[in-house]
Amino acid sequence: MNQPGSWLKLDNAGKIFPATSSPRVTGVFRFSCELNENVQQAPLQRALEKTLERFPHFLYIMRNGLFWYYLEASDLCPEVHAENTGVCAQLFYRNRRHLLFDVSFYHNRINLEVYHALTDGTGAMQFLNYLICCYLIQMHPSQIGAELLDGLAPAPTSSREEDSFKKYYRRIKKESSGLPRRAYRLTGTPGEMLRVTEGLMPCQAVLALAKAHHTSLTVFLCALMMLSIHREMMLYNEKKPVVITVPVNLRQYFPSETSRNFFGNIRVAYQFKDGEEDLDEILASLKAAFQRELTQERLRGRISSYMAVERNPFAKIAPLSFKNLCLRIARRVSDGGETMVVSNIGRVTLPEALEPFVHSMTVLASTAKLQACICTCGDVLSIGFSSRYAETDVQRNFFRMLSEMGIKIEVKSNAPD
Repeated sequence: MNQPGSWLKLDNAGKIFPATSSPRVTGVFRFSCELNENVQQAPLQRALEKTLERFPHFLYIMRNGLFWYYLEASDLCPEVHAENTGVCAQLFYRNRRHLLFDVSFYHNRINLEVYHALTDGTGAMQFLNYLICCYLIQMHPSQIGAELLDGLAPAPTSSREEDSFKKYYRRIKKESSGLPRRAYRLTGTPGEMLRVTEGLMPCQAVLALAKAHHTSLTVFLCALMMLSIHREMMLYNEKKPVVITVPVNLRQYFPSETSRNFFGNIRVAYQFKDGEEDLDEILASLKAAFQRELTQERLRGRISSYMAVERNPFAKIAPLSFKNLCLRIARRVSDGGETMVVSNIGRVTLPEALEPFVHSMTVLASTAKLQACICTCGDVLSIGFSSRYAETDVQRNFFRMLSEMGIKIEVKSNAPD
C-alpha cells in the first residue's frame, strides 16, 4: 500500500477534470459487470480489499496546491454498498478528503465508478476485471482457481504510476485537423438526472454488418450515430457539420504500462446537405478521417499540443485559481466544436473460467451533452448512451436503425415510462 503523505502530480489529461467538474457534469465514468447470479456484499468487500493491494493508487485523494491539483495517498477504507445514487454521481469535492472511486452493487450487477482524474478506461477495466475475479474465486472456489489472478494485473511498479504524456512528449507542431471551429449542437430539455439508455446486442451480428460495408465497428457505429442526429436536424442547421469526438487509447500506439490516464481525442466530421442521407458516403468520409488521424505521427502531435500548455513558463507560475478559469474557458471553446462523444472501450477479455458467470459489461460516462460508450464482453455488445437532456430521440433513432438491419436489441433505460 502507499504510505500516507506520498503524492503524485496529476497526469496531463487529468488536469482538466478538477477545474471543470461540477455536481451536474461530474467527470465520473461507470463500468458495470452483470453476473448470472445476485451479488453478495461481504465477499465483494473482501474482493475489493484484495484488489486494492494490487492497485494502491486508487486510494489517492485529490488535494489542491498553490499551482496545481495533485494526488495524495490516503488511509481511507472504502466500503462496498448497495447502489443508492444516480449514475456517475459526484466523487470529487473540493477541499474534502474523499476517495475518487466507488464500488456498489444492485441485484446481479457490480458497479465501479471512477473520477477521470484518477485513471482512464483502461486502468478502470483492469481494476474491475481483477475485482470480479477475486469475487468469483470466493463464490466458486471449486471451479475457479486463485492462480487466475496472476495474469490479470502486473505487480505494482513505478511504470504503473508514470505520466506517459511526459514520457512521449516531443516538441513538434500539431497538424491542423481542418475541422471548423463550430459544430452542430444538440439541444433539449435539461433533466435533473443523467438520462441513461443501454442497448445489448450480439456482437458478431453487428460486426458482420460493418464488414459488409467494408469498415470497422467503430466507424460503422459512428456513421449510424451521425444519421441518428441528422434525423433530428432542421435543414437550416445543416450549415454546421456533425462532429464526433472519439477518445483513443494511446497505449495502442505508444507502449506504456501506466494505470493512469493515457488517452487522446480525435474528431471526425460530416457535412450533411439538402436533407440527403447516404450511409455509404458517410462511411467513406469517416473511414478516410480515421485513417488520417490514427497515425503515430498525428497522435504524437496531439501529445505535444496537450503538453504545450503545461510546459508554458507563464502557466507554471500562474496560481491555481487562474489556471482553473483558463481551463474552464478552454473546455467551453472545445465543446463548441463537437456534437457528441463516442468512446469504444473495445473487447473486455476475461479468463475462460469466468465466462459462465458473467453476462455482460457496460460503460457509461458523465456528460454535458450526449455521449455513447461501446464495450464488448463475450458476444454481447453494449452501447450505453448518457445525456443531460430529457429527450431520447437520437438514441431511439440509433437503435431503430440497427433493428431495421436485423439486429436483435435488448434496451434498458432509466427514463420514466
